Amino acid sequence: MRVIYVDPGLRDNLGHHANSCRAIRRELERRGVAVAVFGLDSVIPELQDALRAVPLFRAFTYWQRDNDPYCGWLNVFDRSARITAEDMGRIQGMDANDLVYLNSAQPAQLMAFVNWFISIPAERRPHFVVEFGTDPGVDILPAAKPNEILINVRDYRQDPRAMFYRFAASHLAASDLARFHMVTFDGISSQIYSHVLGKPVGVLPLPQFTRGTVISRAGHRPLTVSVLGHQRADKGFHLVPLIARLLLAQEPDIRLLVHNGAPNEMPQPQQELRTQADVQTRLILNEQTAGAEMWDSLLSASDLILCPYDPARFLASYSAVATEAVANGIPLVVPARTSLAVLLQRFGNPGTCFESWTAESIVAATREALADFNALAERAAGAAAQWNATMGVGNMVASLLAFQENY
Repeated sequence: MRVIYVDPGLRDNLGHHANSCRAIRRELERRGVAVAVFGLDSVIPELQDALRAVPLFRAFTYWQRDNDPYCGWLNVFDRSARITAEDMGRIQGMDANDLVYLNSAQPAQLMAFVNWFISIPAERRPHFVVEFGTDPGVDILPAAKPNEILINVRDYRQDPRAMFYRFAASHLAASDLARFHMVTFDGISSQIYSHVLGKPVGVLPLPQFTRGTVISRAGHRPLTVSVLGHQRADKGFHLVPLIARLLLAQEPDIRLLVHNGAPNEMPQPQQELRTQADVQTRLILNEQTAGAEMWDSLLSASDLILCPYDPARFLASYSAVATEAVANGIPLVVPARTSLAVLLQRFGNPGTCFESWTAESIVAATREALADFNALAERAAGAAAQWNATMGVGNMVASLLAFQENY
């Protein structure tokens, strides 16, 4: 058996792609499973060496539209799906004993994999596992009944992903689903994807893992409050300058660490933070893309992690930063009524939730966490101790391999 790890989003250390591949590859090799990794054709040499990643794919996962005002989305969906299927066809030696894992698919990658899968003679088809890492492009409406999910399709002129996902999945026959599996890392997300795709979507354990020995942050002073990762508008980065100003003015016994692995993507808030940091010594900026060692050091330096994210965007998709925090015993501040809030509830509430997507609401929830910090820190350490019972890369890989072993 061999696992073919496929990720056209594997390009550099920005975001979760490299960390996920690094952890999953290491766990597969620990189990004695052969792994072949294929990334974007421009994957940086550092990752080619560290992950033994073969540069292959010409279409980046997050390339979603061109400049055509009439059919920019459709142009990119069509071209990406076609050339990604062609690139997949260049992988040699696959057979029915193998398992192909696609990390963080968008619609074009799903279409490519469906087309490539059905082109393989049935007796030679590997198991395909396609993981979706973001929301499917629909809005979730308030529901009157518990556990009821009401879905609103977005204007296709602005976001046609749900249409493309549905179209791609419609090419799968019922008999194909014995070997073509679709999954997310979040139960609610899987329910919504299943509705959009019209096909079953499973749930894998989250792959983030505990790094070293977890030590409770209780008693730490001064506390370091952190915002970490690849900062974007949907992660509330435009709110961070005001959050920083208010929080540092109201809480004299903290430091604020703001890490942004892509500082040029949102230049205005990044410049506002630089201006603040010139006069505020308790504001620490890190503008480097974090490799494995730096990411470990950022987590280690953090006593409380803020996720000032758009609640609508994260209702149905998970946050790698938030799951890293829970796995490593770090308290959190997250948006209420999202997958992140459900994560806190599942692991003993090691954090607080903000009610509205404003700087003031986020600061209020952060100050609430700081006021009760020692209790939150103890709960966070307990959450990390529970994590590996059901989550972590070991459980994720075991569930992944089960698709092949249980056939």
